[in-house]
Amino acid sequence: GASTRKLNVRPGQRMFEGVPCSSGRVEGAARVVENLEEARALQRGEILVARYTNPGWTPLFNLAGGIVIEEGGLLSHGAVVAREYGIPAVLRIEGATKIFHTGQRLRIDGSVGIVEIL
Repeated sequence: GASTRKLNVRPGQRMFEGVPCSSGRVEGAARVVENLEEARALQRGEILVARYTNPGWTPLFNLAGGIVIEEGGLLSHGAVVAREYGIPAVLRIEGATKIFHTGQRLRIDGSVGIVEIL
C-alpha cells in the first residue's frame, strides 16, 4: 500500500523543495493532518501539513501560519486560498504527511518553495 512506498528522503535531510505558491516566510509548529476531522485541531500560527485541501478546509486558513500540501499547483484550492489570506504556501512536497510530524518546528518560504525542519 501507500505506507510501503519508498520516500525519496535522504537520512538527516532537513530541506525539502516544492512548488512556491504563496509568498512569505514563516516559522511554526507543524500540524500534520490526514483529513478535515484531524485538521480541526489546528491551532493559530501552526503550519498545516496535508495531502490536499478543498473548499471545506477554507476556514482553517484563518488560523494557519503557513501551508504545506503534497499535491496541487498554483491554481489548486490550497494555493489560491493561501494567497487570498496572505499566508506562505509550498505545494508538491511528496510524502509531506510522512516526512513531517506534528509539533516539529518548520520554516517555510513560500517565495522559493522551501520547507526546512528546524
